This record gives sequence, structure tokens and C-alpha cells, in this order.
Amino acid sequence: MEDNELNIDLLIEKYEQMHMLGRKIYFDADEFAALAEYYNAEGDTHEAEKLIREGLEMHPGSSELMLLKARMLVYSEMYREALDYMKGIPESEEVDLSLLKIEAMLHLGNRTDADRLINDMLDRELPPDDSYFFITELGFMLNDMDFYNRAIPLLEESMSFNNSNSEVIVDLAYAYEKKGDLDKAIEYSNLLLDIDPYSFEGWANAGKLYSMNGQHDKAIDAFDFALTINGDDLTVLKMKALSLCLNDNLEASIALFEECLQKTPDDEGIYESLLEAYMVLEQYDRMMALIDRKEEALGSEGITIKRAFVYFYKEDYEQARELFSMIPEYERDTLDYFMLEGEMAFLDEDFAVAEKAYMKAALLSKDNEDVLDRLANTSVAQGKYEQAAGYLEVLLKLDPDFPTAKSRLAFIRFEIGSKEPFDEIMEEFSDQELIDLLNLIIGTKDKDSDPSEHSREKILIRLNEARENRVLFKNIKY
Repeated sequence: MEDNELNIDLLIEKYEQMHMLGRKIYFDADEFAALAEYYNAEGDTHEAEKLIREGLEMHPGSSELMLLKARMLVYSEMYREALDYMKGIPESEEVDLSLLKIEAMLHLGNRTDADRLINDMLDRELPPDDSYFFITELGFMLNDMDFYNRAIPLLEESMSFNNSNSEVIVDLAYAYEKKGDLDKAIEYSNLLLDIDPYSFEGWANAGKLYSMNGQHDKAIDAFDFALTINGDDLTVLKMKALSLCLNDNLEASIALFEECLQKTPDDEGIYESLLEAYMVLEQYDRMMALIDRKEEALGSEGITIKRAFVYFYKEDYEQARELFSMIPEYERDTLDYFMLEGEMAFLDEDFAVAEKAYMKAALLSKDNEDVLDRLANTSVAQGKYEQAAGYLEVLLKLDPDFPTAKSRLAFIRFEIGSKEPFDEIMEEFSDQELIDLLNLIIGTKDKDSDPSEHSREKILIRLNEARENRVLFKNIKY
């Protein structure tokens, strides 16, 4: 290894001296290739391309240099040109050549030919080293192109050759994370930490995954390990503060966010996180003080509407309306503006205006859970039950645990009276939730709804009886 490194150093020195003196440069094909790979790795693609071009002028039949030229064409996203050029490269470099062809084909959308070549290569009895290289590099490629379902089996097969390749483990954790299988992502993240228990990036990523998976205690521990290695990393400090907040340790979260704010007083995201924490605690004076600090650090843009929201939360609606009317014209096409407009219209029972405001908010922030929640409420208030159910169904897909969404959807389905949609939402309820719902619907705690007295099936029968009675009542009434 050291001899090879010494040779490349001497080769670079020789090349740069000859280049500086303006002399004709002559190298063997493998030397041109080594120099081109060096400069490409250094980010000097111009020099790498020049070396490949000059090398091919001297050694036009070199498959190694031709392969490098094809690779540069692929890296330059010249996929059609790359495929045409690769037709003239000898098959002696079949593994590298096949990988480049597959990459170009996939980028061109030619998945049929790419799949045919992939299957052909996988069916061949390649030497173990070549097989390992092909499977691993193909897995990396597919992962980079967001084909996670195809990448995962290849990368896991690569693990059967070498179960300590940290790059493969990182890619597997990433692929499972993107697929939404956080448990498997955490499993591979922990495997990486077994290999390198002092990896700052490993602990930080583990904390992020635990937090995404709702395991906030473990997330906080992982972030603590990361901060033991690098205590000044602001990103990890903020992620830990957020995990503390999600773990209902708001005071500790606030203290840590304040620490972060001392380090970066111009970080708008920290102000927003602190404002949310203070709002949950109903600490409105601290919210106002923080808004003042934000205005001092970042200017007045968006400040008036922040203060109006605080007064609205405090139920000082007169002051909130006064500030709302003072919001500059250029700030009136924003999510916050439309949300506050909707809140005040809903308070005034002007549900059509509220709905219009929330619809404008939805156009600015697609799949915003709070906006969907408000749209569902305004739809119910207007008797648009099917529409409300639609909003709640989308909301539950985004966040199955969104507060009260499931129970509200159940009441709406009960009110509408359609059996199939009602049964469908009932399947989402636990036995105890079904009992609680039945008690709410019948208006009193009934001994017949005791789980010790009846099975889930009988509880569902009673709920459907209540639904049918409600439909009959409405038919008689109207």
C-alpha cells in the first residue's frame, strides 16, 4: 500500500513538473488512468478529463482509459453519449462497464434494458470479489436513485460477504428510513455503533431515528452520547431540545433551546420552537418577551402577527383584532395571516369566511395537519359531514395519533349513518376506546358496555344499533 502511495506521489510530481515546463507528456495508459482518478477525486474534473483525452490520444485501445471516459460522461449526465461510447469498449471490463451501462439506462428511463442487464450479471458465476463488488455498487447506485426496495436486498446480500462494511450499513439504515421502516433503520444504525462506538455521526443519526420513531428517551440518550464526543454541535443540541419537548420535558427543552439561541441569535427556527413550547405552557409573557428579542435580532417582519396570535391565545380578542388590522399588506399572503383570519372568523361563527381562509392556508402549506384539523371543524360547523370526514381521513393518514381526530371521525360517521365507513373507522379503535365511545353516544355509563360483560363483537353491535337508531330518528324528524 505504501509503495503504491509513493508511486502516485512521484507520478503527480513528475506530471506537474512537466506540465509547468511545457514539455510533452508521455505516460503509460495505467499511469494516465491513475493520474486522472487522482485529480477527479480531488474535484479537478477539468484536469482529469484532459488526462483521459491525452491518454487516449497516445493509447487509443486502452480499455481502462475508455472506461474512465465513459464514467466521466455518466458523471456529467451525458447518458445517451455514454451509452453510445460504451459500445466500443472491450468486454474485458465487464463488471465496471455493466454498472455504468445500468446507471445510464436507469437515468434515461430505460428500466427494461437495465433490468435485463442486472439479471444477466446476477445470473453469471462471477469470481467472489467481482460478485461482491457488483452487488455492493449496484446497491449503492439504486439507493442513490431512490429505488430503495431494489437496493435493500442487494445491500443485505452484500452483508453476507462482509458484515462490517460501514458504508453498506449506513446505506441500509438510510434506505429503511426512507421506506418508513424505522425499526430496521434503527437496527442497522445500532450495528454501525457496534462497529464504531465513538462515531459522532452514528450517535446523532441514531438519536434522529429514535426521535422519528417516538422513542424520545432513547433519542435523548443517543444525543447525549453524540454531545459527549462533540459538545458544541448545534444541530444535535437542537435535536435533543426537540426530543425533550416531545417527551413532555418542556422546561429542560426551553433551557436547551435558550442555550442554542445564545450561540446563534439569528436562527429563526429556534425562536419558533421556543414560542411553541411557551404556548403549550401558556406562558404568554415569556412569548411576548421572546418576540421582542426576535424583533431586535431579525427585524420587524412577521412580528405584528406573532403578537396578534399571543393576544388571541390570551383571549384578548379586541387587542388581537387591532393588531391583525395593522399587519402590513405585504405580509397578508402568508400562512400565519390566513390561519389567524380563520381563527377569528370561526370565533365569530362566520364559518364560510373561516373555511375560505383555511383553504388559502392549505394552498400555501400542503398536508399541514393543523390546517386540515381546522378545515374539518369548519366543515362540521356548516353541516358538511362528508367533507369533514374527508379532511379527517387525510389527517389520520398523515398522523394516526393526531389528538381527537379518530374520535371526531367516528362521531361524524355516526352522524352520517353509512354503515361501511362507520365500521371501517371502528376497526381503528381499541376495545377500551370503543367502550368510551359507546358511553359518550348513549350519554351514560352502561353496565352492558363493561368489557367483562361483552366481547368486542357485542360492543360493535351496540354501536351499530345506536347508529341505526340515529338514522331512524333523523328520517322521522325530517
